[in-house]
Amino acid sequence: MKRLIPGSTGITTAVMGTLVLLNYTASLAQERVATVDVFVPHVSTVPANASKKVGIFVREKISEGLQEELEAGSLPPGRAVLFVHGSLAPSLPVFDLPFEDYSWMSVFAEAGFDAFAMDHTGFGRSPQPEMDDPCNFAVEAQSVVSPNPLSAPCEPSYGYKLTTSQSDWDEIDTVVDYIRELRGIDRVSLVGWSRGGPRTAGYAARHPEKVDKLILLAPVYSPSGPASAPEDVPEVGTPMTLMTRQMYMGERWQGAVACEGQVDSDVEPVVWQTIMGVDSLGSVWGPPDGVLRVSTATQWGWNREYAARVQTPTLILVGEEDFLYEAAEPLYADLTGTASKALINMECATHYPFWESFHYKFMQDVSMEWLRTGKYQGRTDGVHRVRVDRR
Repeated sequence: MKRLIPGSTGITTAVMGTLVLLNYTASLAQERVATVDVFVPHVSTVPANASKKVGIFVREKISEGLQEELEAGSLPPGRAVLFVHGSLAPSLPVFDLPFEDYSWMSVFAEAGFDAFAMDHTGFGRSPQPEMDDPCNFAVEAQSVVSPNPLSAPCEPSYGYKLTTSQSDWDEIDTVVDYIRELRGIDRVSLVGWSRGGPRTAGYAARHPEKVDKLILLAPVYSPSGPASAPEDVPEVGTPMTLMTRQMYMGERWQGAVACEGQVDSDVEPVVWQTIMGVDSLGSVWGPPDGVLRVSTATQWGWNREYAARVQTPTLILVGEEDFLYEAAEPLYADLTGTASKALINMECATHYPFWESFHYKFMQDVSMEWLRTGKYQGRTDGVHRVRVDRR
């Protein structure tokens, strides 16, 4: 399916029966990049809205130069990449942060990639079933949103976890197929952060024919984790949890920062503003700064057995101050089904290195190198350590 992107701003058109918003911006490199927002049709397998037709939010960034190439022919191999967020933030604050050159999507688009990012159910602009009721927080979280909007503790109206590993993989499959059809290609590369690791790598283990290359940023991994779903799904619990700005930006992120000069003082407000900008309810609940609402999940199918099924060339990037640091080497060892795999340990980096001065640019560059060549510094394998240049 061919799609023309006009050169002016504020254009809307229809793609696959969905609303698409188009906007051209000039980047730091002055390359004109189009931003395309679309809701991809999907039949939900999330238990709370199973079988309902929904729209999965997807953002695309593409340079004018690549658009001209597409109009003259097809997308060159290896150019399409899909970014998948984790359990603690939707896609835009992580991969399209509007701060200097921190946006992975813009940088990749300028470099000639067709960059896509998606929000899973329960995050950002994708559906959030059962998440508009503040009673659906656990008791301790309800106290954070009392008295705004809750006046007193209350029983959940939906007493289960919201999503599952299978619903995540199904949503990725829908978006991957959308990109494959849109661009006339067989494979899409995947970049997953945190729980986006089990999402993307678990998907790659099950659909090797659709995945070109794989990049895992601080991935969640348990070699002995459950291989199959529990007997009872949905699992008893609550459909969402929350974090305040202090809990997220202060305790989880800044509390792990170990090196002087690691974080630009101007970036934190932009991160939180971007998170609040895609959560209309969370931004007005709780304290004046709002709260980050995220869905809960029942997870399975990403362990030693499934790591061995990954055939895709895989790059792992992890920070030495990350609480998931110890999971990276076992995952690297368990990727026995691919001949191309590399692990890069980054000095000082936390779980959020894409917002940190020392490594965000290195991560962008090495990821593009991996997507183009399947190599790091000319090698297709190995464990590496990147130190901080303190000069």
